[in-house]
Amino acid sequence: MTLHPADRASSPLTEDLVTALRQLGLQADWLDEGALVEVGDHRVVLDIARGGEGEVLVRAHMPLDIFVEEDSLPDSLMGLNLMNQTLDFGMLLLDPVEDEPPEDEPMTFAIVGRTVMWLSNTGNQEAQRLSTHLHRFESEVYQSLESAVNSAGAMTA
Repeated sequence: MTLHPADRASSPLTEDLVTALRQLGLQADWLDEGALVEVGDHRVVLDIARGGEGEVLVRAHMPLDIFVEEDSLPDSLMGLNLMNQTLDFGMLLLDPVEDEPPEDEPMTFAIVGRTVMWLSNTGNQEAQRLSTHLHRFESEVYQSLESAVNSAGAMTA
């Protein structure tokens, strides 16, 4: 859910970074907590916080709309480990879709891309560095997925 600037309860850090990303031409919106940025053809959720020394910590989460059932976890984990070896900026993880699924149903996990970046501030130069990082991360994740799908037996989900 996006909020209008007057209604949002986001931090000044988030506001500043969203503004800087917009100035770079990216589609960026405030969320209840954090921001949503269009990177390539995909959406990335940003969690933005102040670090201990005044720097800015940006955690990026990219849902991939790929789901894994509990019974295929061994093959999926092996595939994720292989794909993670090809990533320079971040990793692929499995997140449970539900905290507590019904007793008679297996757990389902979503594959999510995650990356973290430290910025010295929320200015234009650091926003450009973040944009470059997010674009490279998005590209690497999808190249890795494409390679795994095209490789016979690389990942079964």
